[in-house]
Amino acid sequence: MSVESEQRPTKPGDAAPVWLHRARWVWIAAVLVGFLRSFVQLADREALVTQLREEAPELRQDQIDAAASSGILFAVLLSALSLMVYLLLSRRMLEGRNWARIVLTVFGGFNAFSTAVTLLTVITVDRAVLVELTGIEVPTSNLVFSAVVMVLQVVAIAFMFHPGSNRYFREVRRAR
Repeated sequence: MSVESEQRPTKPGDAAPVWLHRARWVWIAAVLVGFLRSFVQLADREALVTQLREEAPELRQDQIDAAASSGILFAVLLSALSLMVYLLLSRRMLEGRNWARIVLTVFGGFNAFSTAVTLLTVITVDRAVLVELTGIEVPTSNLVFSAVVMVLQVVAIAFMFHPGSNRYFREVRRAR
């Protein structure tokens, strides 16, 4: 066995710098915090049933229960799908695929921007006025979860564009 073959990575992504590995775990953490937010919201089934009853008073109780169960199942499946997409993209990023880094940056950047706008709006405008204008009351817990996800995504983006990460993507592109 030659020295050169011993230095090659055994799996794609093994040669990726520590910054990209950290970015991957931060992306996964952000998705899991988002999943936790959904779980906290959906755990209050009574509030969900009450909301459905207010929005559609013509429905029977069995229909409301079915709608609540379907909504919970859909949210769990959507969260699982989201986790799978981020796992796939972060794996491709570790392999040096710049397109995956760009897609993750767009997803995270858009979410961070919209979360920042929402937080600034909630901070600067009275909550009662917001409820009157939009008809939606945003719970404080939802804002906290959103802020944590936003910070995690910004950190992941910073890790992906660390000079060591940029050098890795250039080296991979040159090798192809």
